[in-house]
Amino acid sequence: MIDSTETQLFTSKISILTIPRDNFWIFKSGILEILYVLIDVYENRSNSRYSDNDISSLSSSSDDKSFDDNYISNSNLNLNLNKNSYDAISNSNSNNLINNELDSFSDSRSINNLYNDNQIEDDGYFFHLAFTTEEITLMCSTKLIKKYLNKAMKLDSNSTLISDEFFIIQVFSDGSNIGKKILELTKPLSLNNISLFFISNYFSDLVLIPIKDKSKTLKILNQIEYEGENDSYKEARSDDLELKTFELFKENNIKPKLVTDVKLVLTGARSGDCVEILKQTAESISRLNTEDLKKGNKKNFPEYFAITRTPTEEIGLLLPYDYNELNKLKFSKNNIMGSLEDYYYPIFIDLKKLPLDLKGIVSGMASKLLRMDIDEMSYLSLGKSGIVLIPDMFREQVEDKLDF
Repeated sequence: MIDSTETQLFTSKISILTIPRDNFWIFKSGILEILYVLIDVYENRSNSRYSDNDISSLSSSSDDKSFDDNYISNSNLNLNLNKNSYDAISNSNSNNLINNELDSFSDSRSINNLYNDNQIEDDGYFFHLAFTTEEITLMCSTKLIKKYLNKAMKLDSNSTLISDEFFIIQVFSDGSNIGKKILELTKPLSLNNISLFFISNYFSDLVLIPIKDKSKTLKILNQIEYEGENDSYKEARSDDLELKTFELFKENNIKPKLVTDVKLVLTGARSGDCVEILKQTAESISRLNTEDLKKGNKKNFPEYFAITRTPTEEIGLLLPYDYNELNKLKFSKNNIMGSLEDYYYPIFIDLKKLPLDLKGIVSGMASKLLRMDIDEMSYLSLGKSGIVLIPDMFREQVEDKLDF
């Protein structure tokens, strides 16, 4: 059972933008600007072209009443504050906020607020950019998207900014029960009709949850942590979630596809090489020719790629295993952690026919795989599609037992 010591809740307001891959050229310059902002943050240049006020204002919106504004409004705070400094500041301000939210629920039982101490005021620079063959999804600070991509969104009616704003739960893992652990936390949320977006990376799993459902989420998590659940009851509810998911697929003629000609690697930047990875990503995107992008030419950039700057400042990467695809990024293997030999196959789920705020799809799909004794998997939610990543050792098992 997952517990609160393995999770952290972050307070930044995150928005999700989905872009047709053929239209990426409209957003290219704005996304590059955001990457340069991240590079500036890591390098902490004193002569940065971004002012202190510009940087410090990104981690919260002045009209967001869900979170404490005292931390953000202090213009004297500096990006040099380390994580412990952030924790000390946030713990003094945020606990009362969650307590107030939980107080709005009447419950005859006393709920231990175990997740209160895990809420952290992060620096506001969470960033996730994912490419698939058809879709590109960007998840980052609402303020960054509004500042650098507002004009592009007005030009492209086919891109979609999801109306909800999200907060992040980060779940740490010791490398065991990968996939199963995150589902233990998120299944109860899916079963209570809370929309979730998943990002697995080399360092942890991230779940994005609508801010409007924050109080409900905290109550559910605290109740589970405090009271637990009957095993047979949990199994019945999981079966129900799985059944609903595959009924929805059948009704909308959606068939999850195991993509066997694509191999992907989960890895990350070494702690001292985050800037180099960000710079190389920016350079790779800069090399993309606008005309090629308009024509949907995928020859100059990998079909599948994702980069995630986590709230705890690591850089996670989803890279192509194929050497020719990987070489398009010009990454140096010296900057990357872990093995590039252990790869995953993607199970791709096209969700364009379904609403953007659908509930429980990834959890329902993963539940079925777990029942097939596939107990290691990773996840990637995009705006209009989803991917479940399975290790290569499970390929035959999936092909034999799951009717795609």
